[in-house]
Amino acid sequence: MDKIFKHLGDIERKAEKIDKISGKGASSLGMKEMLKLSSKGQSISSCMKKTVKDYENVTPTEAEAQKVITIVTKITTLNEHQMKTVRDDKPAMEKMHVGGLVKKNMVKSEETSKAFWTTLVDKTPEGPLKEEIKALAARVQKAYTETYDLYANATGGEDQDIDAVDDSD
Repeated sequence: MDKIFKHLGDIERKAEKIDKISGKGASSLGMKEMLKLSSKGQSISSCMKKTVKDYENVTPTEAEAQKVITIVTKITTLNEHQMKTVRDDKPAMEKMHVGGLVKKNMVKSEETSKAFWTTLVDKTPEGPLKEEIKALAARVQKAYTETYDLYANATGGEDQDIDAVDDSD
């Protein structure tokens, strides 16, 4: 479980950095910061993939599952806040011609996010903890859907090379 806790801690830390950067508002961000946000999002997806892989052969105890839920609750709250910020900043994103970049990143991370949450739900012991993790997964999915629906027809920025951006923490 140590690897899983490390991955979850990495996700939380990166989500906090995204929240801090995006909290400035899109209108005050330049293309460099927008690309850094995208790169950090990809980095979170990578951590999610590692979590799924390392969780395959682990059965958490109740105490470990509770610790996972504690960390994931923070991640969920950060995710909801980030998605709200992205929705609120849509006019600025369109003005900067990066709405398509937002949509592209959301599509790119969707499969990984679903696998991550499915794994967390599957690995959580039956009972109240399982219901709690399901509720967290539903909150994340709701925030994602609301945001994606807003950007579904967005264009601009899809051609940006986010792989060339430094994602060092």
